[in-house]
Amino acid sequence: MGVIRTPKPVKLFIAILYPEREILESVKPALREHFGEIEWESPHLPFTHTDYYRSIGEKLTRVFLVFEPLIDPGQLADIKITTNQIEAQTGDGEKERRINLDPGYFDGGKIVLATTKNFSHRVYIGKGIYAEATIKWEKGAFRPFEYTYPDYASEAYQPILLKIRELYRKSLAERESSTR
Repeated sequence: MGVIRTPKPVKLFIAILYPEREILESVKPALREHFGEIEWESPHLPFTHTDYYRSIGEKLTRVFLVFEPLIDPGQLADIKITTNQIEAQTGDGEKERRINLDPGYFDGGKIVLATTKNFSHRVYIGKGIYAEATIKWEKGAFRPFEYTYPDYASEAYQPILLKIRELYRKSLAERESSTR
């Protein structure tokens, strides 16, 4: 029989798609209020991988915000619910929302993303939310699964994912040294 253990804390990030910088800036205070200080903001990259998000804008940009505090991975469903509420607040009468906030975390071995959509490779984590291991850390690099989103599998995202990994390892080491 396996022993039930509390999981190690994980590094929270939110992958954001936005059409205009002012929309991004307008949600940052709410993100800080709910998730803590922003530890790192990635470079802003053009998002050209799909037109699925055209309902929020035609020309989209992707940025990752990484948050200082480590979190319990069991919080992911509540975090997704909160980010959906923040998205809804950006609606303008014409558009239901003007930003896309995709929370996820790095746990040392994989990037996990939250979603409201079920699919064969996703696991229900409660409250109407599913999670998927989006890309794995293996043999010194991030390696995609067959279902990994093309943007996460791209070379352009590798430095960003590596930075998230670096910040996680640093935060975990600081946490472990402070508990000794």
